Amino acid sequence: MAANFIYDEFGNLIGGEDSDSDNLSDISGDEEEVKDDDDEEEEPNESQQAQLVSYKNNANGLTLSQRFGPEVTTVVAHTEDSMSEPVIRPARERTGKIEVTISDDTDPYTDSSHRVRYSLDYMVNLMYQLPERIRNIALVGNLHSGKTSFVDMLVLQTHETLTRKQSKNFEQLKFTDNHILEIKRGMSIKAAPITLLLPDTNGKSYIFNILDSPGHMNFMDETIASLEASDGAVIVLDVVEGLTFADKFVIDEIMKRNLKFSLVLNKIDRLILELRLPVSDAYYKLQYIIDNINNYISNSEYSASYAYDPILSPERNNVTFASSTLQFCFNLNSFVQLYFDAKDITTIDKEVFARRLWGNNYYNPESHKFTKDSKGGSLSRTFIHFILEPIYKIITYTITRDSNSELLPTLLKDNFGISFTAKQLKNNSQMLLPEIFLAIFPSGNGFVNMVTNSIYSPAEAIKPVSVVFQEPVSQDKVIAHIVKLIESSDGESFSALVRIHQGTLKVGDQVNVISDTFKTETEVHLQTVSEIHIPGGRYKVPVNEASEGFLVIVKGIETSINKHGYIFDKSIGVSDIKDTKFIDYTSESVLKVAVEPKNPSELPRLVESLKKLNKGYLSSVVKLEESGEYVVFGTGEVILDCMLHDIRNFYEDGLEIRVSDPMVKFSETVTEMSVTKISSTIGDISMSIIAEPINNEALSKALEAGKIDLNQPIKTVSRQLRNDFGVDSLEARSVWSYGPHDHKQPSILVDDTLEAETDKKALYTIKQAIEMGFQWSCSEGPLCDEPIRNTKFKILDIDFNDTADIQTNTAQIIPLTRRACYTGFLTASPRLMEPVYKVLVTCSSRANHLIAKLLNGRRGKIHTNDAIPGTQLFQLEGIVPVIESIGFETELRLQTQGQAMCLMKFDGYSMAPGNPLDDEVYLPELKPVPMESIARDFVLKTRRRKGLTGEASLHKYIDPELYEKLKSIGLK
Repeated sequence: MAANFIYDEFGNLIGGEDSDSDNLSDISGDEEEVKDDDDEEEEPNESQQAQLVSYKNNANGLTLSQRFGPEVTTVVAHTEDSMSEPVIRPARERTGKIEVTISDDTDPYTDSSHRVRYSLDYMVNLMYQLPERIRNIALVGNLHSGKTSFVDMLVLQTHETLTRKQSKNFEQLKFTDNHILEIKRGMSIKAAPITLLLPDTNGKSYIFNILDSPGHMNFMDETIASLEASDGAVIVLDVVEGLTFADKFVIDEIMKRNLKFSLVLNKIDRLILELRLPVSDAYYKLQYIIDNINNYISNSEYSASYAYDPILSPERNNVTFASSTLQFCFNLNSFVQLYFDAKDITTIDKEVFARRLWGNNYYNPESHKFTKDSKGGSLSRTFIHFILEPIYKIITYTITRDSNSELLPTLLKDNFGISFTAKQLKNNSQMLLPEIFLAIFPSGNGFVNMVTNSIYSPAEAIKPVSVVFQEPVSQDKVIAHIVKLIESSDGESFSALVRIHQGTLKVGDQVNVISDTFKTETEVHLQTVSEIHIPGGRYKVPVNEASEGFLVIVKGIETSINKHGYIFDKSIGVSDIKDTKFIDYTSESVLKVAVEPKNPSELPRLVESLKKLNKGYLSSVVKLEESGEYVVFGTGEVILDCMLHDIRNFYEDGLEIRVSDPMVKFSETVTEMSVTKISSTIGDISMSIIAEPINNEALSKALEAGKIDLNQPIKTVSRQLRNDFGVDSLEARSVWSYGPHDHKQPSILVDDTLEAETDKKALYTIKQAIEMGFQWSCSEGPLCDEPIRNTKFKILDIDFNDTADIQTNTAQIIPLTRRACYTGFLTASPRLMEPVYKVLVTCSSRANHLIAKLLNGRRGKIHTNDAIPGTQLFQLEGIVPVIESIGFETELRLQTQGQAMCLMKFDGYSMAPGNPLDDEVYLPELKPVPMESIARDFVLKTRRRKGLTGEASLHKYIDPELYEKLKSIGLK
């Protein structure tokens, strides 16, 4: 019986004489019709009646397109198709960012993500009519200091969104973290603009253009860009960690740009809930942080040139206290306003009262008077009595309350005039605390007061422009700074974040655009503005024009921009531009990886993705090596990981790539003067150049910072070199060039020839060619094609034979100069330099002893190890070579079980151990090399990777006979 009746896996009877009639393979093609009688249903046959799953014809005579819709197609797989290709590709929508454009079809008052408490039209009109109400500020600070959460607090106070429900689930809003990586990693990687309408304590509305900047050291390029677009900065500090290395860095950048700034002491709830400090100790902790910052500011190298009074103090209304977690912020003035509103006080001056709430001022509750005498410690400071004690009581009463206690309702009613229902008071304390503080501080008016008091409006601020014109430009002509490019939500296109310096930019305007690569007249592009939007975090509001002080997103000009640039009126010609100075965001990009497509046919996709990457990341560098591989440079592991993610999944859809092991950008230098003078000859011209170390750190830093401009008159440059850096007069007048062109690895070319031995007139006719050869040699050193730094090249003599034709032999001068520079370099004890990171580690006392051990194993060391006052934490600063830092952060967290976190920032170059030309050192295979072999190992591996033949040696550049003589005295 089993042989006669065979069933499939669904229980259907198969076989028999009628089995072919219900074979679904008979239905083929996209448009094949299923035949059916109009009025009669087909009777099932005997085989169908025996099926466990009943047969029913649901086709109803419809075609596939009629039944399933026109978007449904039939796909037929063939046996010859590749196994690696899926029969049906999954439908994927490439969305790397959250972004909504408010249009006529979008109602900002009903859509949950952009429902604001104020009229957007009113805000836009206020920007046009009262530009003095605009404040452009950058929110800066250390990683996880609460900058984005602080913006969230302002968003919650100004937007009617669904985030209230999210807050009840204890989810962070992260309104300005729009990139998919920011959401997944829980940290900002791009500076995000948002425009908010915020009231002060008097109810006056101000427009705040806020740039929420990343705190991770790998993304400091975005922070610097934020400062470039702003008129002031707000430093956000975690009160537990206090002043960190990252905060010191941003303070220096702020003062370097002469920007006014203020301070937000965030996370003060941690003093109570985590550290559990007594109220008096909490005050001393806050005071210590402010004093520490002021002490650093006064000792900063930029303090002498800083144009404003930099002292921070709550009395000066430039310090705000906040807790992003508990949803409140206040300064002295706004807290005093709470007392005045609750008690209906009119007879006391609020400003005088506020100034007495900080410092050595005490309050006597018996006499109700202020005094400078604490009476032996029996009186508490005014800040403690009027501010900290109520906050402590609110938190304590909320956490420890029971259903019958009246302490919390009485405290809130008597001091702040607010009340809660019994149902509300039954909520979990984690939910109730933010609600209580939001009721007490319904708006961020304390923050608004601080910013409006301490930071200028665009009309008042002195904002230098990097483009210098021959003559002053009329105020009605537009000049705007393109701060950076912003990707669209699908990664296919870009928009420009633009700060308007003067004039009005309108949709449809034709403007001249120059990029940061601007050098010649051909690099000025005429573009048409197609769209202008006001940023709102996760949404943007279209407008028709933007005036002075606006911070807007502009579409239509992005194709001419590399990373950043400038817009100016089309009536301003290239001849009107006198000078341009653009920020180099790539100077600290020393970590690199090589990338290639897994499928060679997808190389065009990789190239397109790399082009977008170069635009999207300010600090990124994409380079095509002579070996044909593409190399991506970044400032650290985290940003490189983000770049590789975007290459694969954001700028392209599912691009598969191969990635090399991380490498670093080395540098080459010398440690001694050339041991001898060697002439290099090409044709009828010979030249002698020697090399020696600069040995002047101040001069090297000035060259790297671009503080010395050779385009100035010779007397001006000579005077600067003599007076500021101690260069002797003869050499100061003989400096020809700095190299390479980007000044990242500063070296100097000096004319040290004597008139009695060299034809100076002939020499100056080929000066430009000599400088080009010098620049070439400095860009690609002889050891492993890495830049040469901190090296001084001196031209000793140049000999023109009687038959030499200087004009026709100019093309020979460039390679001749390069060879002469290499010869002088290799005879001056060349060394390889490697980049190093400065490491900042914050850890617990239990993990403290492990840090030095981990760094020592990576050729690093600790410089400082300081306890953070008021906590059980320590801050350690040290250095580690970049090549050894790979995986350090992961190892640190594993070894310390999460009790330590670190940040690393590029801190210059140091000598790699060993002699790179010593071919007698031991180089083991598949094992770590000894310390004395590290430099040679780096050189050989770098040359092999770049496809350079042979070894770096002097014999390539001089006669064999002379080389043998030099080899006998130890030169190789």
